[in-house]
Amino acid sequence: MTKPAILQVRGLVVHYHTPLGAVKAADNITFSLKPEERLGLVGESGSGKSTMALAILRMIKPPGRIEAGEVWLDGINVMTLSDEQMRQVRLAQIAMIPQGSMNSLNPVMRIRAQLADVWRDHGVTLTKRELGERVSGLLQSVGLRPEVADMYPHELSGGMKQRACIAIAISLRPKVIIADEPTSALDVVVQKQVMQTLARVQKDLGASVIVVGHDMGLVAQFVDRVGIMYAGKLVELSPVREVFTTPLHPYTRMLIASLPSLEQKGTFRGIPGLPPLLRDLPPGCAFHPRCPSASDLCRNSVPLFIEARPDCWVACHRL
Repeated sequence: MTKPAILQVRGLVVHYHTPLGAVKAADNITFSLKPEERLGLVGESGSGKSTMALAILRMIKPPGRIEAGEVWLDGINVMTLSDEQMRQVRLAQIAMIPQGSMNSLNPVMRIRAQLADVWRDHGVTLTKRELGERVSGLLQSVGLRPEVADMYPHELSGGMKQRACIAIAISLRPKVIIADEPTSALDVVVQKQVMQTLARVQKDLGASVIVVGHDMGLVAQFVDRVGIMYAGKLVELSPVREVFTTPLHPYTRMLIASLPSLEQKGTFRGIPGLPPLLRDLPPGCAFHPRCPSASDLCRNSVPLFIEARPDCWVACHRL
């Protein structure tokens, strides 16, 4: 029997209001996340990936605003919760591993104190001994020595800081973890180590994970399904093998073609043109000015996000 989705996002719309007009950062996003599933969200910078992640946690700040949509977490629509109720849900039920670990950790607090804050804020009372045992066990679970608890963030390397952020995110054993570009600004060796750490703790918790990034190669090694975002919309969502073997959307095909390969060493292929301004989107499909197979229908009509094959969703007229 198929388990119900742990997370369902339905018709999520997020706008940033500016004097020049509304920036449509997330436009009618709909998808679901299965229990213990790993889902990757990939797209160019400015495609709305991080905005969508923040909106799921209700962390959009002015001038941004969630205009519409529902986010169901384990049967509860978090959009209907009060601010205090939502604050208690964060970390306990759904947590985020931030993009910039150095900007997320408090520079004047030791790692131990930052972990203790999490439990204190969620009403968990611990003795000094219990706190020490929990902090030590948590750090070891993400590959850090217990001594790291008494260090400040500036004393840690980039990879260690990212692991400390993972430790904070899993401290209350959430059901869903959102990792927003967890390997940005790290070298390739440390990137792999961080992703292996994330995979290990996800398996230990039995949690579901959403990985946001723009490195398709790195994301593909970790996830079960891949969602492709363009200009604030989800344009394709399929199992990772299907995305790479039989991509449905022209943007997906061009993204994959732009990846370096051993067969074509020294040859780099990009996608012509630039992504559109999110406050001044073209009519019809937002990708049509860059699409080599665009038709009049693409230029005038917005494609629906439909299931073209079992478990393969796409928004494209040219199927």
